[in-house]
Amino acid sequence: RSRPLSAALGRSRPPSAALGPISADLADSDKVMDERRARLIGADGGFDEGGFLAGMVKSRVAVVVGFFLLGKGQLYGYIFAGRILLDVTGSFDLIKGLLGEYTEPIFWALTLGAVYYAYQADAAVKRETADFETLTREEALEREKTIDKSATVFEKMGKARSKPK
Repeated sequence: RSRPLSAALGRSRPPSAALGPISADLADSDKVMDERRARLIGADGGFDEGGFLAGMVKSRVAVVVGFFLLGKGQLYGYIFAGRILLDVTGSFDLIKGLLGEYTEPIFWALTLGAVYYAYQADAAVKRETADFETLTREEALEREKTIDKSATVFEKMGKARSKPK
């Protein structure tokens, strides 16, 4: 960090001065990290496994709930719930008795097939809605006066499919 270099680059301040706001954010993150670290240390000064487990569970729940609420996880949720249902009712063991060592590969193939189907369905919706426009509120209100007022996007897609090309 030389002043001659700063002057040669046309800067009136050294490059480190530009990091002022970033340095403040880093100081705040250090404080946050210290607080988090303190939560993982027990009264005896050792590692608090309960605090660690609570943090892990909280993080996992946040990730799983977000995954299921934001779309792609819905399909996996049905598969996961179905597997739990099979395990709880003992049906999986019955099926395993019938299919033997092929049970797991069959379930994996069915799961991959369901994922493929979900991907194709998602891609079809994207293809069907690719020409939809994003409008400002004002533009939408103006166009609302002259356009078809179907209740849903899917009704519009259905009407578009039924129109002769």
